[in-house]
Amino acid sequence: MVRSRRFSYCRMILKGVAIVYGMSFAAGLVLALSGMTPQSDPAMYPLLALVAEAVGVALALRVARTKKLTYLCIVGIGLWLISGTSVLLEAQTVTAWLNSSVFIVLAFLLGRLLLGTARVTPTLDLSLKGIVCNRNSGLLGHRAGRSIF
Repeated sequence: MVRSRRFSYCRMILKGVAIVYGMSFAAGLVLALSGMTPQSDPAMYPLLALVAEAVGVALALRVARTKKLTYLCIVGIGLWLISGTSVLLEAQTVTAWLNSSVFIVLAFLLGRLLLGTARVTPTLDLSLKGIVCNRNSGLLGHRAGRSIF
């Protein structure tokens, strides 16, 4: 039982990392196809990439149906380690990869804020269906069809 729970938690983490990385990758492709690069637009490109990654984080949290900080941290560390493959491919320096951790933390905080902090609470049913019925007939001033006046 414990083993299956651990396996499902690992699958949930891997799914979250895949969702966030996929959203970030897709946003990068869309921005590149539109002609926007970090060199051509140094102010707008990081902002759009941050928003796209934050939306990915919110989507991953929604799919996982959790808001736990441990899940958020593990998915963030997983994304950070996967982004380290760019160092192995010599597309990024180690210093730039370490500096990207600030960007990842900001994206995860923004994604958590996008999801919201409100909890879903049941509301009071004030419809006539709950008021007008046989067991609640006294609420309207009538008992068994007779007026009490």
